[in-house]
Amino acid sequence: GNRDFAPDDPLEFKSHQWFGASVRSKNDKILACAPLYHWRTETKQEREPVGTCYLLAGSKSVEYAPCRSATIDADGQGFCQGGFSIDFTKGDRVLLGGPGSFYWQGQLISDRVTEIVAKYDSSVYSMKYDDQLATRPASAAFDDSYLGYSVAVGDFNGDGTEDFVSGVPRAARTLGMVSIYNGKNMSSMYNFTGEQMAAYFGYSVAAIDINGDDYTDLFIGAPLFMDRGSDGKLQEVGQVSICLQRASGGFQITKLNGFEIFARFSSSIAPLGDLDQDGFNDIAVAAPYGGEDKRGLVYIYNGRANGLNAVPSQILEGQWAARTMPPSFGYSLKGATDVDKNGYPDLIVGAFGVDMAVLYRARPVIRVNAALEVNPTILNPENKVCSLSDVKVSCFKVKFCLKADGKGKLPNSLNFQVELLLDKLKQKGAIRRALFLHSRQPSHSKNMTITKGGKMNCEELDAFLRDESEFRDKLTPITIFMEYRLDYRTAADATGLHPILNQFTPANMSRQAHILLDCGDDNICKPKLEVSVESDQKQIYIGDDNPLTLIVSAQNQGEGAYEAELFVIVPPQADFIGVVRNNEALARLSCAFKTENQTRMVVCDLGNPMKAGTKLLAGLRFSVHQQSEMDTSVKFDLQIRSSNLYDNLSPVAFYQADLAISAAVEIRGVSSPDHIFLPIANWQPKENPETEDDIGPLVQHIYELRNNGPSAFSKVMMTLQWPYKYKNYTLLYIVQYEIDGPMNCTSDMEINPLKIKVS
Repeated sequence: GNRDFAPDDPLEFKSHQWFGASVRSKNDKILACAPLYHWRTETKQEREPVGTCYLLAGSKSVEYAPCRSATIDADGQGFCQGGFSIDFTKGDRVLLGGPGSFYWQGQLISDRVTEIVAKYDSSVYSMKYDDQLATRPASAAFDDSYLGYSVAVGDFNGDGTEDFVSGVPRAARTLGMVSIYNGKNMSSMYNFTGEQMAAYFGYSVAAIDINGDDYTDLFIGAPLFMDRGSDGKLQEVGQVSICLQRASGGFQITKLNGFEIFARFSSSIAPLGDLDQDGFNDIAVAAPYGGEDKRGLVYIYNGRANGLNAVPSQILEGQWAARTMPPSFGYSLKGATDVDKNGYPDLIVGAFGVDMAVLYRARPVIRVNAALEVNPTILNPENKVCSLSDVKVSCFKVKFCLKADGKGKLPNSLNFQVELLLDKLKQKGAIRRALFLHSRQPSHSKNMTITKGGKMNCEELDAFLRDESEFRDKLTPITIFMEYRLDYRTAADATGLHPILNQFTPANMSRQAHILLDCGDDNICKPKLEVSVESDQKQIYIGDDNPLTLIVSAQNQGEGAYEAELFVIVPPQADFIGVVRNNEALARLSCAFKTENQTRMVVCDLGNPMKAGTKLLAGLRFSVHQQSEMDTSVKFDLQIRSSNLYDNLSPVAFYQADLAISAAVEIRGVSSPDHIFLPIANWQPKENPETEDDIGPLVQHIYELRNNGPSAFSKVMMTLQWPYKYKNYTLLYIVQYEIDGPMNCTSDMEINPLKIKVS
């Protein structure tokens, strides 16, 4: 109930206080706040929405209301709404946002949990804390900015202490800002400014290491961001800014736009922890008014080494409808907590429009290592060593293996159904050139029980090659295909929760065997492989959208080359786009990007065999970017490799292009007013001027420096000169200058030496 200051004079007003509008927990501590809690103040009979919170630490429950102080009214903390946003740090500090302090400039306040609990006294309404960190009021230009609208914590300077992040969605003339303050002394560290007015940049913030480099990254929501649709018209889609912290300092920023209009994408962003146990943290982004009938959507994004995977791995859909208001499924999110203790973090989604909070339990992830071996891989039809009903046939062995493991609560035994198919690429009804020896069928099914965390479980089967008179195709490889499926019913836990196979590990694989061709009297193929590369681009401009196209010539001047593949070693500054397919003069190779032992490469199939006299011309497209200012060129190494016993490699060819910077920089300026007529009517200079009017009419010069790209660059100097005096009389007297953007200005003369007061 409400406490009284005096009889019939209530001290506080708890009705409609929004208790529970913000809730955070950490270990045995819970903080729940009521940002619309009002109190009377101790000096005058007024109702001010200072906000209050209740902290449960172990078995102790105390009230925490840092804005309930002696600095009352709108110019102080009277309208603070403390607890509008909250968080805990690892160092057991509470971070509280009060967006209404100081004429709604907003405020951040941080206190130690131990001091809050130790100093609590129910008879003291305005408590002072010795170790409090708090932002202070600024000039009137920062009014109505809403610092503290959203908060998060993370280490952004590498000192081991978590720093404070806050969204300021109405700052910078409603462009919005996100500010990072030092977690030790509340000094300003970084500021991010939105690029679009009224997008509410900073409405939501989240801090988590998303790419596994041990540096905290920052996610910023702007749910009202507008982008141009296919018709060229602006439409509200929402946006998340992903700020990856670099080891060298600063941030690499990318943008992720929403998918539906008016869905309020990025209204809430929640770190999830490592959902799939792949070593990278994941994150949830809500669009509470998206989906069917605007019931709300929550997108699950996975982290990876180069940042966030822009394609959601899962989309949670709101299933509930409300009568009087939208369900707002996803309006609030909380993840990174293992609720059911199965070893995986779970997600809670709030839908206040239907008075619901929905728990999504993470399914345990099973990692499967599968192996498929064919021996030999080159089949000699004349080498008939196996018997089939007293008939000698050419045969080969197919060995398949499974190994399964996973974190968390999984049964000790996992059941899989394995399907094998020989010569899979042959269409249904066509003659399959290989069959299993025991069944004379091209397919085989097997139920395998795998011990979790055990050794590889393998089985081996004999297969044979049909007689050459039964088929004509001797050139294309025989594909042996293996597919496995988990029996989810037997793998479910006691509550019926099914595990899931790692989505990034394919549940099938294939190997190829080739029919031996005529390779001369010695039956040994000795190819002569050659590769060359060229491009019309000797210089690449950083930031240019035009990709780099390498024209590769691959040829074999010797005998057939088996399993011939083109290997292109890709430098870290480049990413593979694909094969050029719109040019009939170029071969459409089948290429794939992969990484082996931290070496990035593109591997292209050149044929099996790559027959004698073959010459292929193909185009490979790459996007090129600069990782650091030290990068001045990119180099690609190319080589053809085959499985032949002799002469199986081509000489290495390489292509090198210089990285260059090209930037179209322009400067714009405007004067307000654009004309001043002298002499000025009805005006005389004063001997000791004090105000702007005493020295003449105001002239404003506004200059804008713009980089139209395509490249970014780090060091720019702009020099401005102005007519300061004319015949020993002051002409343009600079009172002050203002800067908007990351730049520093200096002057070779004193600015405003007369100390004229600026209005």
